[in-house]
Amino acid sequence: MFLRLLLACLLLLLAAAPPAQAGAWPRGKGNHFAFAALRAIGSETGELTPSFSYYHEYGLTDHLTVSADLGGAISGFDKTVVALSMPLPLPEFLGLKAGVQLGYGEIAGQQVMRPGLSLGRGFAHPQGWASVDLVAEIFPELLAIDWKVDLTLGVTSQRGHKYYLQWQTGQQMGDPVFSRLEGSVAWQLRDGLFLDVGAAAGLAATDPYRVKLGLWREF
Repeated sequence: MFLRLLLACLLLLLAAAPPAQAGAWPRGKGNHFAFAALRAIGSETGELTPSFSYYHEYGLTDHLTVSADLGGAISGFDKTVVALSMPLPLPEFLGLKAGVQLGYGEIAGQQVMRPGLSLGRGFAHPQGWASVDLVAEIFPELLAIDWKVDLTLGVTSQRGHKYYLQWQTGQQMGDPVFSRLEGSVAWQLRDGLFLDVGAAAGLAATDPYRVKLGLWREF
């Protein structure tokens, strides 16, 4: 069942045509962004636990984007969350993009509301971007709140390959704050199709390491 789901999502990514970045940048009317990834999560004993995730965005209008987030969660449990996002107006002199998101779904059998805020800025020399994404997962039945913050810095080469570094931190209610650092390379296989390979090192209160193999597609 797991392998069939992985294969189906990878085929969906390969079946499509182009431009990327979620969060603060609206997708644009009629445009898709899809990302499927398989991760191996290491433990102190050396055992590896597989984790699959799939994320898809679609631009309903130039300013309204709908997304589906399936797979792992902040707590590591299975999740299915559908969300709507839209940009926030900011003064042009700041050079920043901002977006808000409101999601609803289920994580580990529990209903969840997921508000989020994203800030980002693109750069021309070198071509790249920096962003911060803040997300809360609110479980009304449990009266619990998890939260997560991702800080990302990326550059795009002249050949279209993307290199990015991400610091991830957050907290599942009742647990200490975790922290990890992940580096990734997204090789452009063809226009709009990227092979994403990365590795993460645990800094505090999390698994010691993770490796990632994924595909993402813009069309």
